[in-house]
Amino acid sequence: MSEARVFITQQEYQADHKVYFVDQPYQEQNVQLVTPGRLVQQEYEANVKVFIVDQEYQSSIKIMREHFPK
Repeated sequence: MSEARVFITQQEYQADHKVYFVDQPYQEQNVQLVTPGRLVQQEYEANVKVFIVDQEYQSSIKIMREHFPK
């Protein structure tokens, strides 16, 4: 699989997936959608657009901060 190019959107409706940060590895779900990956600065460079949410039930991806693309 190729590397995910991840862009963090400012608006929820612009995102392909919603991300919630968890504290433990066993809580992670669907991390393969963004890993391996890297953050990009421009939306047009991305093949995955994400929005960061503050409620776990809203998310489609649950990932630890250290595993999130940089």
